[in-house]
Amino acid sequence: MSLLHEPTPIVTVDFRLPPNFRAPEGGENETVVSVKVVNSTSPINIKDWRHSSVFDVDWKFSFPHQYSDVGVKYQINVQMFHDQQPLLVALDYFVIVNTAPHRQTLHLSPIGFLYVEVQEPSVVAEHEAVTISLHDADDPNTQLTRVTQDERTAASFYLQYDPDSVIPGKRYALSGVENRYHQSIAVTPWHVELAPVSPTLSSRLSQWISQWLEKPLRLFTDVDGKIR
Repeated sequence: MSLLHEPTPIVTVDFRLPPNFRAPEGGENETVVSVKVVNSTSPINIKDWRHSSVFDVDWKFSFPHQYSDVGVKYQINVQMFHDQQPLLVALDYFVIVNTAPHRQTLHLSPIGFLYVEVQEPSVVAEHEAVTISLHDADDPNTQLTRVTQDERTAASFYLQYDPDSVIPGKRYALSGVENRYHQSIAVTPWHVELAPVSPTLSSRLSQWISQWLEKPLRLFTDVDGKIR
């Protein structure tokens, strides 16, 4: 990759949110966005951005595109926090840029809303139905929600689920099937953490593990009642 010597072109991302999502009011708010180039073996940091507010409407975000002779794959991580609790599902977003200026829309998934994209199966007519299931990644029979739509409306949409039924830190999966011939169809994201662990909980867990490791190791023979 060669760096450009002229004014740096810009990549603009339009972040979209569900129309019925409302950001919490009051309290401590923060939005964090990180952009990295992931073409190379080691990711290259492009931009880290923090803002002391959260959004419940569409908003735009820009970062510089510094390369001219190759397509570049960017990984974008975005999270919004209210009182240090994450408001968005933990997902990686990828933007591939061949030439800039470049503009792309990314649909964010607030907790309780998962943006789903279904492959366009040629075997499914527009008027025929597909069924999309959101379930435990290890047990497809344990479903959080299930919807049936025709192929056109199922191409991309927000799938709502009950966040109170989700285990923090656990991975969940999406699956799809067309209902006429019962053939599986691809649905993304494949695996997702619907309720990310909050930074405060993660920090407390790391601290507990660190303290535990610092304690001297005690053998079974150290106790009064030895194993016989």
